[in-house]
Amino acid sequence: MNTKLKYGLWVLIALFLLTNYTPVAWLLKEDYTYANSDNTYTDSEEGGKGFTYETIVRRYATFLCKHPDKDLGDNRLFRTFTFKPWCIWEWHDMIFHSERFWLPYKKP
Repeated sequence: MNTKLKYGLWVLIALFLLTNYTPVAWLLKEDYTYANSDNTYTDSEEGGKGFTYETIVRRYATFLCKHPDKDLGDNRLFRTFTFKPWCIWEWHDMIFHSERFWLPYKKP
């Protein structure tokens, strides 16, 4: 393997580890936002605050229980954040917590 290619590969690996597994990741973390089809429910995962995707799903289930009329129509949860594969500091979430990225997209 070419020496420059090896060096570039090591730099890429170091950059990935630095931006995904250090406090830098916490500082750069995006707030993931969600809504239902008619925007009567909106919520967000605030980067570094402890709210996870599972918390959002539980809150939405509670919302549907409290509003049974919303459970009759389109009761899917939509993501209102865009998918940005060039943001390497989000690759950890994209790989290990990909369920939030599989939600259908809806403009906020």
